Amino acid sequence: MSKKRTRLWQGSGGIMLEQHKDPILSQELVRFIPEDRVRVIPELRPWEDISEIGPEEIIQVARLARIVDERDGVPLFRKLRRCMGRRPSVLVDALDEEPYISSQLGPMIHLQKECAGGLMLACKAVEAADTAILVYQGITDLDVKIPRAVGGFPVQRVWGKYPSELLSAQSLVEENGHISLYIGACALIHLYRAVYEARIQTTAFLTVAGNCISRPCNMEAALDITASEILDFCGLEEPPTRVVVGGSITGESVADTDLVAVKATTRAILAFQEDERDRKYQCIGCDRCVEACPVGLSPMLIYRCIAMSLHDRLAKLDYQMCVGCMCCSYVCPAKLDIAGRIAWYRRKQKEKEVKRR
Repeated sequence: MSKKRTRLWQGSGGIMLEQHKDPILSQELVRFIPEDRVRVIPELRPWEDISEIGPEEIIQVARLARIVDERDGVPLFRKLRRCMGRRPSVLVDALDEEPYISSQLGPMIHLQKECAGGLMLACKAVEAADTAILVYQGITDLDVKIPRAVGGFPVQRVWGKYPSELLSAQSLVEENGHISLYIGACALIHLYRAVYEARIQTTAFLTVAGNCISRPCNMEAALDITASEILDFCGLEEPPTRVVVGGSITGESVADTDLVAVKATTRAILAFQEDERDRKYQCIGCDRCVEACPVGLSPMLIYRCIAMSLHDRLAKLDYQMCVGCMCCSYVCPAKLDIAGRIAWYRRKQKEKEVKRR
């Protein structure tokens, strides 16, 4: 790649987030995988030499191993097959720009052989023109050193305000005749294991953190293990008032952790003890949400119109362009759930459209 530091998204708005990634990122990965959850592909023998496996065979192994890319939930074999023979740039997503979360960056650092090996296989499958591993530049609170290269592949620092990763979340980007294929770092680790160990993907990498967690960590956990089991395994110092599954900014609060299970796309389970968010405030008209919105909306005005059921006016405010980045709620000094309210209104409008059809 031509530049050591790249900006994925060129728009205005957005916010700089505190990261809080250490000491978790500096620690070794914790494994929570019952023995019966490790399974192999019955009809497949492990490969010993990459020179013996061809592009179609790599894609077939990814399909048999049921590998799902954690960044977008798309089966890896479909992404690779779509790019066969097109010589794209393969860009590895290890950004983790949301606070607390390092569930892509951590595995990339601690499992470098597997990540680089999977990347080599993906590059061979699509005949990649070049490649780079993308890491967010705004991470400054680290004790662990981020390498300049992993297995000979360059590590490229990406800069820009949040939500640069969210707004560049397409898996395949075509620009001026050049193609860029984005693949999650953890999907490449699973690809390496599938080819060299004939393993089916039965685990996901996630961050377990928050001020209620006794032993915060990056973890490789078996799929379908519940959030309750994860929290019990790591320990709780006190009962949480809020448990978030997914991103610390874009994730969802869950009421019953027994009903939520780890999926291939689960990036984090966070448990917090919070009091301030329970208070009820009024909008003070500070316009911080307007300044932070990366797509140029007026979240404050949309929020007020929803509260007053001004449907005709809402249609003119482009509320449907909201990308769900949660910047407005994050910066709001009144602690209003602006993004949540907009998301609720969008769901209601979609339900009405479905009923009309």
